[in-house]
Amino acid sequence: MGAKISTSGSAKRGTFQTNAEPNIIPFVDVMLVLLIIFMVAAPIATVDIKVTLPESKVLPSKRPPKPTYVSLNNDSGSATYFVGNNQVDPMEIGQEVLKEVPRNDREADTLEKIITTRIYVRANTDTPYRNVVFIMNRLQEEGFFKVALVGEDTRR
Repeated sequence: MGAKISTSGSAKRGTFQTNAEPNIIPFVDVMLVLLIIFMVAAPIATVDIKVTLPESKVLPSKRPPKPTYVSLNNDSGSATYFVGNNQVDPMEIGQEVLKEVPRNDREADTLEKIITTRIYVRANTDTPYRNVVFIMNRLQEEGFFKVALVGEDTRR
């Protein structure tokens, strides 16, 4: 607490009234001194020390191959089929997927590796299920048995 030096006329001479306002000047002085100390000490904490670390024995992981998508767009009742970004004839979906998989996965160089690749099928919500089954049948006729349906992620 502080005290008032000047008094109003009602107080006795020689007495001081108490003042409820905090005196923050010493607090500010201490904070400025601490700020200067930390500014000087901070560069000292970042001294470079030469450390010889052991070499890693872990091989870097391979980048997963780009997925191959077969998409079905049902605009105004007519179905449009896509392999990757290219529009294809519905009867040639299997052949186009055989060509698309090696473009997306460089390790799929043999027919066995190509047909064991997972193919992702996606379609609009208003698409009849028979069109999706049609795509799956075309893929199965070419030997693709790893077919996955893509759903919308509703988690938010």
